[in-house]
Amino acid sequence: MWAIVFTLLTVVALGISIYKIKTSNTDPKSTVTAMCFFLISGVNLVGYWFDLLGVFTMVLTVALLITGAYFIRYTQTDHKENQSNKERNHAEL
Repeated sequence: MWAIVFTLLTVVALGISIYKIKTSNTDPKSTVTAMCFFLISGVNLVGYWFDLLGVFTMVLTVALLITGAYFIRYTQTDHKENQSNKERNHAEL
């Protein structure tokens, strides 16, 4: 029962993410982290369904985690805008 619920939630979230990626004009490298996390959930769900939980799924999960961690530096943030706003607010005081 829970596997079906988690599968449906994963598919819906994946669809929403793909829609956002297609409608925005971002660098493809910034989407690798999100796709790695979705693939991790897919690998573990397939491993659970077909009773394949073991070394192979663990190695694939760790590889996807490392890949997602490597590409997280390409995600877009507004850190510079927040920093400049803090400096502006501090200057007003």
